[in-house]
Amino acid sequence: MASLYQRNGFYQIAFSKRVNGKLYQKKFSLGTKNKRQAEKKKAEYLDLYEKGEIDPFGGWTPRLHESRNGQGISPGQSFAISVLATEFIEKRSQASEATKSNYKNILDYFQREQTGETLPVTMVTEDDVRKFCFKKDLASASQANYLRHLKVFFNWLLERGYVKTDVSKAIQKPSVKKNISDKTISKQDLDKIFDAFDKDMGEKKSRGAITKDYQKRLWFKPVVLLAYYGGLRLKEVVNLKWEHVNFKRRMITVTDTKSGEERTVPILKELLTVLKSWKHRMSEHESKLVFSSEKAHYIGTKMSKHNISMVYRKYVKATKIKTTTNFHGLRHTAGTNYMRMGYDINEVAKILGHSSLEVTRVYEHLTSKDLTDKMRRIEGESSEHEKEKQELQKKVDKLEKEISRLKKEA
Repeated sequence: MASLYQRNGFYQIAFSKRVNGKLYQKKFSLGTKNKRQAEKKKAEYLDLYEKGEIDPFGGWTPRLHESRNGQGISPGQSFAISVLATEFIEKRSQASEATKSNYKNILDYFQREQTGETLPVTMVTEDDVRKFCFKKDLASASQANYLRHLKVFFNWLLERGYVKTDVSKAIQKPSVKKNISDKTISKQDLDKIFDAFDKDMGEKKSRGAITKDYQKRLWFKPVVLLAYYGGLRLKEVVNLKWEHVNFKRRMITVTDTKSGEERTVPILKELLTVLKSWKHRMSEHESKLVFSSEKAHYIGTKMSKHNISMVYRKYVKATKIKTTTNFHGLRHTAGTNYMRMGYDINEVAKILGHSSLEVTRVYEHLTSKDLTDKMRRIEGESSEHEKEKQELQKKVDKLEKEISRLKKEA
């Protein structure tokens, strides 16, 4: 059984069947507003369905049927978004598999959450794109990511003639807020995180939950301190090799960088002892990596970035400090501290490997707050001095009165 109905002017076909008394239905867009053409297609598909030559409930679609019959997809026709999304991904031959996968996931999600698979691309509106990309529960970065992928897709539709206008063209990506102060932590916060770690390890040890060295997570403090004092990205931490750590010059050469260019990071005194101690411990494993798995069969292999991030977040949540910080916030903390120590903005940019000074200026803006705090401290100290001066003057006045009284009595 099949029937026709219209949705926003376009005809769709609905196949129905009953199994054990339960009604099942499958709907497909026919990509046309012409009733005669829609009825012709309906008659053709119904005849094939009744003969058992097609199965709408088993993966058959009008698009597959037409492509197998040599009709294919041609500009000017109105096809369902799912049809053209598939062709779009197939045509991106120069893209990596990871890139294709990203497009597929986002376009599938767009159809599932917003448009449905059978909606003709000509019926997708700017409002559909906005509602999908700018959901309140999405982070700004995710909103920008969704919009960027959809813009490429809709621009492709326009270039190929499948649509007359690009519904995403007028939509601007959201500005990503750079509330660096929400992500950085103080030395006191760091101590609280380490206290939470020590407490957790102590409790596990007391109940016999720790039986092997790797369960002690001895890497935790050195890894966190390297990011806190050195500003290394998590990827750079797990890829760092001992050959790139020069204790004599107190320099770390970071080779596996985001930009692809090497950079040097100073080893501050707070980090020097920690790294030397860690090297002494790791020398028995003969690992080229500064941090590697301590499990017997995995010694010398890279640590999991996800696991490091997850463990760090666990101990952040165990404290009462702000929960907006994450492992990358340690890098922001390092940048802020470098500025506070007196490094100029160009030096901080080189240490952190920023491609532009504009990226580094977020730390410069943050230190303006430090200047305000310092001004208030000075004003507070001046106020205290003024108060002491007034108290001293009162004592002098009192003493002069006493001397005057004694003179009179004499």
